[in-house]
Amino acid sequence: MNQRLIDVYDGFTLKHHEKFLTNDIEFDAMWGKPIKGVTLQIDLSEDVRDALYNLQDELSKLEPEALLLTPRPFQHISFNQVVYWSGNYKLGHDQTWAAMKKDFLAKFQNLDNRFPSFPISFIKLIPMTSAIIWAALDEHDKIQTLREAFKAKLPFPTETTKGNTFIHTTVARYKTKLRNPLRVLQFLEAYKASTSMMVNEIILRKESQYPTMQSTELARIQLQ
Repeated sequence: MNQRLIDVYDGFTLKHHEKFLTNDIEFDAMWGKPIKGVTLQIDLSEDVRDALYNLQDELSKLEPEALLLTPRPFQHISFNQVVYWSGNYKLGHDQTWAAMKKDFLAKFQNLDNRFPSFPISFIKLIPMTSAIIWAALDEHDKIQTLREAFKAKLPFPTETTKGNTFIHTTVARYKTKLRNPLRVLQFLEAYKASTSMMVNEIILRKESQYPTMQSTELARIQLQ
């Protein structure tokens, strides 16, 4: 059992509980807007996407006007930011990526088939003030170990200070106040099913619309 991640998720639940119940949530002003970023991602398996679609369908029945739901084709796990869309870069986002692109791509592709694949399980729905997320565990913290290995081996810009430290996919963001936060919370707490998938690939994408609803695949590598 991955106690580090369990503690992280319990902390998120405690931190956001009261604000969610009092409808003190953050509306997503960036939804659908143009962005410039480059990110490493893990695509969800079809089984996980099926489960997530069903979750979204049930939530939309509870809150038909309040939620922004990530469309199925774009559902993913953020592995790590390379050029973070909301970060500050001396050369700007495009020029920062252009200056490092050749070196980064070569070193990224050199990692193909260098690391083992592993399973993860989505186990906890967490209502936060900015989004409802579905959090996942990997038993031996493989994703975090892989993130650290990539950080050591790839030429990330020094201005990219945002780093991912847990595993999740976003179920929904908010466009208005919820009609009934308590009913949503009770639904999320009652949902106990666990859905698993294998992590077999890491994909590098250039994003052009938030939240990764338009992007260009730059490269992908396989895990063994």
